Amino acid sequence: MKSFYFLFTLIATVLFATSCSQSKKVEIEDLSSLDTVVIKKDLLFGFDLDKYDVEFDTVEQGWTWNNIFEAFEINQYTINTTAERLKDSLLDVKYILAGKPFMTFRPKSDTSSAPTYLVYEPDVFSYITFDFNNEIVGIRKEVRPVEITERMVSGQIAQNSSLSVELGKSFDNYMMTAAISDAIEGVYAWSVDFFKLQVGDKFVVFYDEKSVDGVPYSVDKIKYVWFEHANKGLYAFNFTDSTGNVSGFYDELANEMKRPFLMSPLKFSRISSAFNMNRLHPIYKTRRPHLGTDYAAPTGTPILATADGTVSRASRSRGNGIYVKIRHNKTYDTQYLHMSKIANGIRNGKRVRQGDVIGYVGSTGAATGPHVCYRFWKNGKQINHRSEKFPKSEPMKDEVKPEYLDFISPFKEKLDVEILKLTVTPILEPEA
Repeated sequence: MKSFYFLFTLIATVLFATSCSQSKKVEIEDLSSLDTVVIKKDLLFGFDLDKYDVEFDTVEQGWTWNNIFEAFEINQYTINTTAERLKDSLLDVKYILAGKPFMTFRPKSDTSSAPTYLVYEPDVFSYITFDFNNEIVGIRKEVRPVEITERMVSGQIAQNSSLSVELGKSFDNYMMTAAISDAIEGVYAWSVDFFKLQVGDKFVVFYDEKSVDGVPYSVDKIKYVWFEHANKGLYAFNFTDSTGNVSGFYDELANEMKRPFLMSPLKFSRISSAFNMNRLHPIYKTRRPHLGTDYAAPTGTPILATADGTVSRASRSRGNGIYVKIRHNKTYDTQYLHMSKIANGIRNGKRVRQGDVIGYVGSTGAATGPHVCYRFWKNGKQINHRSEKFPKSEPMKDEVKPEYLDFISPFKEKLDVEILKLTVTPILEPEA
């Protein structure tokens, strides 16, 4: 009898482990005192698959709710009123999106009739169930529970590699690779030039990962991180004091990571032409100073203000194309050239904050392809911003430091353990 019970328990465990993320296996009731174990039905979005046939489909480009509802026996008025009800704030489904999955459920007892239920998944967090059994279409939104789990990823930059390439070795999808890469670059946006990474640069990152049904989809936040660039290790800890007045990333000495200027006006790009006093111009075919840094990126990529300031010019000229110039203080000005368009609300006299979107990458003016030419003035003279040593931010107040140093102590120890592992791990050369 014990062998019989063990066999059923083993089968139940295997079935649960191999079910897909969309399916939900109902927990098995503890019946250890009985001779047999009864496994409840396998459910998909709450539907018993022994009673319904299900068809899987995907929304195509240009579709409306009419295309989704055409398999159901409902008139145009019902379609219109149902689509209108979906705009309610509780449902918040104003549009149907191409590429999103949907399922129709038809009773097995009556295969000749139209389907009676529809399930549409607008995102990974939720799904919408439509009930067509009654005169009034029933609509119900189900929200999946989001799990937040601390994770760690580490690595080092190999020959002909980059941060995103090295991170991609630890993730199964590009979405997570891009999210963690963007988060890391956000922490060090003021202190590390990610266009100058060197072979042997290392990183250790502890972060909170958001997942649904065990599938990760985004980074909730970076918690603590270490990045070594050019043999210089940089710690960063995400900290908010007990009063809530002090918040941000700080190093192991309680210095704020934030600086007056971002290292780049774009998040994702590459340098296509550096600051050069004797460059051969690609259009005019003459040698002349290139008093800026060109960042190539797809048309429409958001351009960010690299520091707080006031827009002194938002205009267009023959060579510069569409551009924005910002006055930051008595010392510094920046300019962003060749935009496809200026962002809404950006005009002369507008106050902007560091990281605000001021325009979008384009190729207007004297440009051979989509990029932004970033120009930088110091005391009225154009300089190479990538060589400028900017002043540090204001130090943390002395009364907050004890709380901060006590807070980071266990996290620094965890980082140091992982750092030690990296220092004894050789850099693997890329495969030929």
